[in-house]
Amino acid sequence: MASDRVTIRAGEARLNVYLADLATRLRGPRRRREQILAELRDGLDHAVTDHTTAGLPEGEAVTAAITQFGAPQAVAEAFAGELATAYARRTIAWYITTGPLVGIWWLLLLQPHPWRIGLIALLAAIPVIPVIIIAIGTAAGTFATTGRLMRWLPEASPRHALAATTTIAVLALAGDITVIAIYLRSSTPAHSLAVFAIAASLTRIAASLLTLRHAVAMRTP
Repeated sequence: MASDRVTIRAGEARLNVYLADLATRLRGPRRRREQILAELRDGLDHAVTDHTTAGLPEGEAVTAAITQFGAPQAVAEAFAGELATAYARRTIAWYITTGPLVGIWWLLLLQPHPWRIGLIALLAAIPVIPVIIIAIGTAAGTFATTGRLMRWLPEASPRHALAATTTIAVLALAGDITVIAIYLRSSTPAHSLAVFAIAASLTRIAASLLTLRHAVAMRTP
């Protein structure tokens, strides 16, 4: 009995090492990675049970189960597309959520009464408006083609979703840097709202740089 318990613990240790190795290779949202690892652990446990029921000793059953699932790198590659799309959707949703709030703050700072001036004057005051429109269009299109609307629209591949995420991050980065520069170089009177707008843009700049690093890493085989 004692030897059986030792064998079982050794088998569990091997499964833990296998899953730990796999965990280091999965790139994507933490919650989805944890779900995948939990599903794989459940599948491995069932596979071990099936093999022991078929007559294999515990150690050999564990080996057979791991072989059945495949090398950690191969398993990670199998989930790479799913994780990339999940990451793209989560990141784009964050930009969609923060974009209007930050945009309104800067609009109130740089042009408090945009309806009183013409389009040309508005673009001169806030030249990043076209960039914002492109970013919104890219975000909406990618979000639509990676979610429930896929039944009516062409599905975006994980690589395209990551490329769109990279594009949005670059546009947001350029937009935030530009509006901060415009404000600092302008003669606009000091305003308490500027503290919030600049802080929000600096936060988005840091997040955009982090997004670019993650997106590039996830696109690398």
